[in-house]
Amino acid sequence: MSKTLRTIAVALLLLAPAAAHAQESLGGWRGLNVSSLDTIYVTDDAGLRTEGKLLRLEPDSVVMLVAGAEQRFDTARVRRIDKRGDSLKNGAWIGAALGVLFGSITAGISDCPGDDPGGSCTGFRIGTFAGALGIYTAMGVGVDALIVGRTRIFDAGRSAAAAHSPSGPQLAWRVTW
Repeated sequence: MSKTLRTIAVALLLLAPAAAHAQESLGGWRGLNVSSLDTIYVTDDAGLRTEGKLLRLEPDSVVMLVAGAEQRFDTARVRRIDKRGDSLKNGAWIGAALGVLFGSITAGISDCPGDDPGGSCTGFRIGTFAGALGIYTAMGVGVDALIVGRTRIFDAGRSAAAAHSPSGPQLAWRVTW
């Protein structure tokens, strides 16, 4: 087979449509994945929060296992769904911010090792700053890992696209007991 024919054959194979399989429509539950969720918290229109294991999502309801019994929530009554666990990124960012603050202070006021304690020891100061940054970032991640938070995965007040891609920087504080 000539080189031109091989190139055309490969191009046709690459451009040929692949088999497409339709997925079941989940109506208002876009963005939720049943296989990756375990414990969820459903808040209904009365403000009642129910904790349970996610069994399945249907186009018009979410079905959970609560205290050994199956419980169904209609789409119209669900205000939000949270899952157990959150990202450790916020702990890393907070720790890094503290590391920059305290690393800068420590590097600025520390004396240089050796014969000239008041001298300009750039390497020592950079090492002190980097060490503080690393230590505080690790501490932030560790504290965030110890405090198990929740992640909002569905909010009836926002569309699924808006719930997963916030516009612009946001700051949120959460205190749980």
